[in-house]
Amino acid sequence: MERDAMIRRLDDDEVVELSRDDLTEFLGLTEVVREDPTGIAGRIRTVRLGDRVLAQERTPKGRIYLRRLASEDAARRFVQSRLDAYERMWDG
Repeated sequence: MERDAMIRRLDDDEVVELSRDDLTEFLGLTEVVREDPTGIAGRIRTVRLGDRVLAQERTPKGRIYLRRLASEDAARRFVQSRLDAYERMWDG
């Protein structure tokens, strides 16, 4: 997927689902700011695409999502909430 098409999708929708092929291409278009291992569902990545801050995550069932966030601080809070939820899953 080309950069402009991805930007249009992200401007239209706060959350966008990607295929594995789109993810590979997408990561080539972005600057990875941070990667956090979940222990259950791969890594949550905080990335920049132009002036957009995004979180890229995979569900435990393998679906891949991008979420547009307001800032890197908002991304840190979002990632921490996800990591806390995964930690609770381990605790049962």
